[in-house]
Amino acid sequence: MRVNRALLYAGVFVVALGAGLLVAGRWQLTTNDLIGVLGLWPVALIAVGLGIALRRTQLGFASGLVAAAVPGLVLGGVMALSPRLAVEHGVWQEIRQEIRIAADWHRYCAAAGAHLDLGNVEFTPMGGCS
Repeated sequence: MRVNRALLYAGVFVVALGAGLLVAGRWQLTTNDLIGVLGLWPVALIAVGLGIALRRTQLGFASGLVAAAVPGLVLGGVMALSPRLAVEHGVWQEIRQEIRIAADWHRYCAAAGAHLDLGNVEFTPMGGCS
């Protein structure tokens, strides 16, 4: 029985992709941990290059598996990190900042009739500041 290496490498890639997502979610890695690990992305290029260079040698099969697994792990880490970055550093960061500004204004406003406008949201205290 012959194994189709292209399908095998694709399967290893998908398994590594899922493993990257699973590890990032299961062990509750912080965003900084994931960013640090993803800083090693050149290792994926090295693995692919070794897979290509060693393709016709005795190490061809093993290097092909590594060349499929490492980019899958990196991509899985990126997929796990993307939603966190979007929430922590994307538009949600701006919304959180506006909420903090509004809360501070409400807490420390001087005049009872003061008015704060943040684009689509207006804040007018009722009965003075608290």
